[in-house]
Amino acid sequence: MNQPSPASGKMPSEQRKEQIIRAATELFAEAGYVGTSLRDVAEKCGMTKAALYYHYPDKESLLKAVVKARMTRLNATVEKGLEGVGDDPLDRIRAFLMACAKQIDTDRSGWVVGARIFWSIANIPDREEMIELRDHFESLLKNEVVRAMDQGILRKEDPGMVTRMLLSWLNYIPRWHRPGGKMNVMEVSDEFLRLSLAGLRA
Repeated sequence: MNQPSPASGKMPSEQRKEQIIRAATELFAEAGYVGTSLRDVAEKCGMTKAALYYHYPDKESLLKAVVKARMTRLNATVEKGLEGVGDDPLDRIRAFLMACAKQIDTDRSGWVVGARIFWSIANIPDREEMIELRDHFESLLKNEVVRAMDQGILRKEDPGMVTRMLLSWLNYIPRWHRPGGKMNVMEVSDEFLRLSLAGLRA
């Protein structure tokens, strides 16, 4: 369903950008990047294609804006999820992953676009900025994995590989999990974490 603009036809620029990003996120997740046109996004927002061009001149810049918004929000969510958690690295690993699971549960489309679609597109402008956001995100988990290994809680393995393994099952949850099923996203993530740690304990 289209999201009509206010009766006046006017909307503050930042609010309009947020509307465009929300619409593009949903469409990219549903139809894919190639299957979504700027006309589709404009129609979903109830605006003209020319008005959309004013904010985002091409589809690549719009995809970048979608992923930047998602990664910035995800980093903030994870950092907040780690606040108040004790020093035990396993508790912090769990807090990190459960914060991610909650993000999947509340913003599944954003997770699909940020985790899968963006990285399959080569010609995205200023890709380095997105890589920095991603690297910061991964470092929050990797640091705790390293601490768990240093303390003898987990076996000494390549911490980068362990980090990517944990993130891999998170990234695949939106592909197969269906809301309203036997287990919710949080329960699925908790079980995957239990199985992962069972195989990694020293």
